[in-house]
Amino acid sequence: MELYHNDNFLELLHSEAFWVAVAFFIFVLLSFKKAKKVLIESLDKRIEEIKKRVNEAKELKKEAENNLNEANKNLKNMINDKKRIIKEANEEAKNLENRLFNEEKKYSERFKKRIDDRINQSKKQAIDDIKEIALDISIKSIKDLLNKQKEIKDGQLIGKSITNLFYKSKKEQKNYNNL
Repeated sequence: MELYHNDNFLELLHSEAFWVAVAFFIFVLLSFKKAKKVLIESLDKRIEEIKKRVNEAKELKKEAENNLNEANKNLKNMINDKKRIIKEANEEAKNLENRLFNEEKKYSERFKKRIDDRINQSKKQAIDDIKEIALDISIKSIKDLLNKQKEIKDGQLIGKSITNLFYKSKKEQKNYNNL
């Protein structure tokens, strides 16, 4: 049986298919070593590229976080500025309102004083006009009375009448002055 086995083995050594299979195996083995090296280099390059991208992504993330923090800080500053501006605007509006109210009050007081002055001036003018009219009437009455009394020859009547008119005129003048 060994001979058979050896014969088969020798036949196998002389067979073209065997040597093609051996050559293919050696080719695959050598190709695998070279392919393995190329594949490993390719994978290493890919790993390095991925690491580089991960690092870039980390840097971008860090930069984005810094930008976000800065944006939040700017937002807080803007909110504080907005509150300050609104507060100042409210204070300015209140001051303006008070100033306008005071100016309106002063204007009203001046206007009221002018009206009071005009009323007092009109009263004085009316009293002066009444006094003048009363004086004219008194003089006219006295003249008329004197003319009538001339006709009466009694001197005492004339004196009494003038005295009465004089006292009456004084009373009227006091009454007008009290108005």
